[in-house]
Amino acid sequence: METFDTIFSRKSVRSYTGKQVSQEELDKVLKAANASPVAMAQYENMHITVIQNEELLQEIEECAANTFQKPGMKPLYNAPTLIVLSSVAPKPPKENALYSNAAIMAHNMALAATDLNLGSCYIWGAFAAVNQNPDLVKKLNLPEGFVPCCGITLGETTEKYEERDIPAERFKTNYIK
Repeated sequence: METFDTIFSRKSVRSYTGKQVSQEELDKVLKAANASPVAMAQYENMHITVIQNEELLQEIEECAANTFQKPGMKPLYNAPTLIVLSSVAPKPPKENALYSNAAIMAHNMALAATDLNLGSCYIWGAFAAVNQNPDLVKKLNLPEGFVPCCGITLGETTEKYEERDIPAERFKTNYIK
């Protein structure tokens, strides 16, 4: 796929076949994360966790469903892989940079998944729930002092990527010359 085709085709995928991605595909998605810019090149402030353990994925979903009081909620959409992006515990004024680092890493992975015709979806709310559960955070086996910020689901899907019509003025824009 060409760069703009990938950008204009990317979408959140919430339906997965259940089939796991190949190691080669996963490696390419993770390489895209590692190609991400990080504030002040402080790569040591970021951490990636790949979860393919069905029991842990279920526990994360249940935690989010309970936190948001929505029984049966499936915030990971039954994806076979969840990639968690964590940072050192954010403290103002670095908080924005650390969450921005995680977000751009997630975006690079989502674009790579699109290019590979894999499904992916940004995951934010589930981590608000997970962060309220120290026992569950511990199961992520993060380095000391790190907290999960966000992540993406990843898996095979039957959905097709097609270039979307993107309104040129979706966001109000002002120019200062």
